[in-house]
Amino acid sequence: MNIHRRAFAQMLAVLGLSGGPALAEPKTVDVTMKQAPKSRFAPDVVNISIGDTVHWTNPAFVTHTVSFDPALAATAGNVALPAGVTPFGSGDIEEDQSYSHTFTVKGTYKYVCKYHEAMGMVGTVIVA
Repeated sequence: MNIHRRAFAQMLAVLGLSGGPALAEPKTVDVTMKQAPKSRFAPDVVNISIGDTVHWTNPAFVTHTVSFDPALAATAGNVALPAGVTPFGSGDIEEDQSYSHTFTVKGTYKYVCKYHEAMGMVGTVIVA
């Protein structure tokens, strides 16, 4: 590419007219750990894009976790990861604490609170 075509392409990119798809700014989606009437993640299903972050907050006095580790699930299938993704999680999240994770691999992630999975505290993050 000669210098004039390169400068023109750079100018179009600066103006957002490059002809390619515009890249969305990464976003953060909030999930709250609810206690009543039952322990749950709200919302329990989150749809995001690659590069987005999910931020879980525990406003309750009860300790919760965000576990994306199949080895910690009481029920097989409540925790699932896309192929090649290493298990991860928050550890204990006490009252007024939070945990964030940025998702870099497309796929469906299922997770649990390891303390309240039996009560239905399960969630899903879908990364498109």
